[in-house]
Amino acid sequence: MAPLGAARARPPRTAPAPRRPRPRLCLLFELAAVAAWIAVIALTVTAAVHGGRPAAPASVGEAPHHHVTPSHAAHAAHAVPGPGAFGGLAMWALMCVAMMLPAALPALAHVGENSLRRRRQRAMAGFAAVYLAVWTGYGALLLALAPLWSRLPGDAPLAGALALASGWQLTARKRRALRDCHRSSPLPLSGLRALAGTGRFGLRHGGACLRSCWALMLVMAVAGGGPGMLGWMAALTGIVVAERFARTPTRAADLAAAALAAAALAVVLTPALA
Repeated sequence: MAPLGAARARPPRTAPAPRRPRPRLCLLFELAAVAAWIAVIALTVTAAVHGGRPAAPASVGEAPHHHVTPSHAAHAAHAVPGPGAFGGLAMWALMCVAMMLPAALPALAHVGENSLRRRRQRAMAGFAAVYLAVWTGYGALLLALAPLWSRLPGDAPLAGALALASGWQLTARKRRALRDCHRSSPLPLSGLRALAGTGRFGLRHGGACLRSCWALMLVMAVAGGGPGMLGWMAALTGIVVAERFARTPTRAADLAAAALAAAALAVVLTPALA
């Protein structure tokens, strides 16, 4: 027995084990979104320089402006991904990568964390392909419906789309869709079951995001091309990302509804004030 007053022996200190940095699973997809933004900006600037505008779903069926000369139209045709409906759909798909892929990053990380390392990137790419296919299909639908609003006068289609988006933000269906966007899904680890599980998750997540954000992307389609398109893209991407990453997504949706209503009012009043 140790005598009283003797110093107690302390265990030797051991240095804490260094933590291994967590790999950034979604880096390639983050870079893909940045590259899509750069491509959209480059196409828009090129079209503006040549007197045209990039192809967009809203531009299908529009009558050409009287001041656009044939040479300008020829230059504009080379500034877009392709002619006609194909060019519009290609531009839409590019905008979806830029605008909607950032909102899918948490779901992509879920796929990566629940996949075997050897098939991780393949599983994430499969999820992203299905997710973006959902939005591309929506773009094809808008291409077919574009003649319905392309003949309306002035900024009436844009003001109407903004008002519709503002109202949708406040509905119960929007709230349910927003909750579904935050839900994950158990994923099998290997085999065909893993491939099917990733595809189902991509379809379910893409469907939830489409139900949540269809009205916002309708605004993007109606806004059409031109330099102003980039401003709408930035604003709508901010809304989508805020709703996905906010601690209280419903509060972000309410603030977005107010901003969209104000934008609709501004679109209506600007010509009158001018």
